[in-house]
Amino acid sequence: MGKSKHSKSAASDGKKSAAPFLQIRTSFYLPLSPCAYRYALDGLCAEHLSPHVLQYYPPLHGVLLSYTNLSLSQQPPRGTTTDSSDEDESVLCKSINEYGVSFVWLTGDFTIFRPEKGTTLEGDVNLQSESVLGLMCYNYFNASVDRDSVPEDWTWDGEHWLRNGKSVSGRVSFKVVDFEPSGDGAISITGSLKEV
Repeated sequence: MGKSKHSKSAASDGKKSAAPFLQIRTSFYLPLSPCAYRYALDGLCAEHLSPHVLQYYPPLHGVLLSYTNLSLSQQPPRGTTTDSSDEDESVLCKSINEYGVSFVWLTGDFTIFRPEKGTTLEGDVNLQSESVLGLMCYNYFNASVDRDSVPEDWTWDGEHWLRNGKSVSGRVSFKVVDFEPSGDGAISITGSLKEV
């Protein structure tokens, strides 16, 4: 992926957010393959964005959920708003020496999932073992709570974790201890059920 330039938006004001979902406006300087010159925006999406939907996307430091309001420009945008006066004008791509592709700026609004340490999330119990409690968050993201992060008054009965003598099931709240990507676009969320 090419260079990126982030802009602040109403949902991203530079402060740490307790919400794991963010919408940011940002720009990327991307190579455009010659086969996509006729439909440049579609080509850039197909090559650089769509393959990364629902995966950890390093340039955005989170899981890319969606993108919208895309536009092309010759120069990096200035400020947080788009200048609609250039919408009907042709955008010229930059070619460098004999390189086989041209470069152009792609700007858009991106919705990402980026939980931070200390964020409280909810997850449905989907795995129980003596060493780990598995949770499914937002019907897509897996989280794990290891034995050391389970409340001390919970007990293991050989098949289930028990809270007040009853099997732990359904939805539980937990705090994010760590959030890290793996090399294949997946993420690992580690949580704690203590002090929630």
